[in-house]
Amino acid sequence: MIGIDIAHRANGSITAVYVMEILRLAHLPGYATLPGLKEKVLELMQEEGQQATQFVEDQAQMMKVSCQKIVAQGSPSEELLKASQKLGMDLIIMGSLGRTGIEKYLLGNVAEKVILQSTIPVLLIKGDEIG
Repeated sequence: MIGIDIAHRANGSITAVYVMEILRLAHLPGYATLPGLKEKVLELMQEEGQQATQFVEDQAQMMKVSCQKIVAQGSPSEELLKASQKLGMDLIIMGSLGRTGIEKYLLGNVAEKVILQSTIPVLLIKGDEIG
């Protein structure tokens, strides 16, 4: 994974950030009205975030790279930028899924927002090899 390799070569550390974008869930049919649905969706998202960040930490440990994990709620671009500032990061490495058309419009482009608003360098990796 590219991010871990860069941290290893630079004798640095990584922070794996997973952001649960819960505001968009309010538009799902039944999300606010069906009993227990909201809690179940949040539980599943939290579990997915824990698994994703744990995967990165496991990969980092194999290369003897220190890893911190963050699972947050909110706007992905805003939370990534907040974490980078709060933790004094030197570089943000993130993946781009290459959404286009209506999907890009509906979901927004997190990578584009981070690149435009970040005060530190951003390395964008196409696909899912970012770790």
